[in-house]
Amino acid sequence: MTSESILSLLKKKYWGQALVLMYHRIIDVDNDPWELAVSPQNFEAHLQVLQDYKVISIQKLDVKLKNKKRFLKKTVSLTFDDGYLDNYQNALPLLKKYATPATFFITTESTEKKEEFWWDALERICFHTANLPTILDLKEPEIIHWEIGITDDVKAGKITPESLYFELCNVFKGISSAQRDTLLENLKLWSGNGVNRPYNLTMDKAELLKFQSNSLFTVGAHTVSHPFLPALSYDYQKKEVEDNINYLEKLLGGRINFLAYPHGGYNGYTLQLASILGLKLAFTTEEKLVDNNVNPFQIPRFQVKNWDGNTFENKLKNWLNNYDESNR
Repeated sequence: MTSESILSLLKKKYWGQALVLMYHRIIDVDNDPWELAVSPQNFEAHLQVLQDYKVISIQKLDVKLKNKKRFLKKTVSLTFDDGYLDNYQNALPLLKKYATPATFFITTESTEKKEEFWWDALERICFHTANLPTILDLKEPEIIHWEIGITDDVKAGKITPESLYFELCNVFKGISSAQRDTLLENLKLWSGNGVNRPYNLTMDKAELLKFQSNSLFTVGAHTVSHPFLPALSYDYQKKEVEDNINYLEKLLGGRINFLAYPHGGYNGYTLQLASILGLKLAFTTEEKLVDNNVNPFQIPRFQVKNWDGNTFENKLKNWLNNYDESNR
């Protein structure tokens, strides 16, 4: 072991490390291809486990990082991405019950549209269309021909509905909001399945204000339309982030200091923007612990899945005590 690695280990032992958790949804759903949903029952079990941990707000996390303060053992922060309605209906009452601080990163386009997120709309089309057409020809944003069959052999041109879903998600991630809207409308017509499901909608303005009015909770930015930022130009990224922040600040009447990158994606332009816009912290989806050497615009997080209380507790212990740097 080199002297540099020994010094790094000593610093982590002395200064401690924190764990940032990433939730998305608190709801029971039938199909969850990205494993974003945690049932209310399991979420309450998680909060019960966290009673034995030091749960801090991301404001306190920011202060500790800025001032190089020691993290107490078992320090954890909770974050939620996207702004689903079930955060208000199911997460909020439980967080209040257990007096647990949390941050909610909000995508604002969906707040105005009252429509499902594009990945939920794609899930509806691919998995919940009674008679899905077998041929799909896309003209925008590029010419793509898919034949839906019984094999996952994409090269052969035949894919299952599940494979189709993930292929479409890859296409949607890398295009502009306007291109996505056009493509999604074409897919709705192609499938004949264009009806939004109410349980997949997001919070409205009144519900967001309820979060802002409670000192336990923090609202952060998550872009306007939830794109994969590294696929976009600097100017497009700037508009996505800046318009999102301006919308939330006007609605909530306070400064937005924190950002979560959609899909965890960022590049040099994104980091530059976070600095120029005066953000304090920005969050990724990289699964690492937080220490005092972290870049404030590359804060890592661990995704929480629909685990029962015992499994969740074991995950926490593993992440905090046994996380192997070689896996990072």
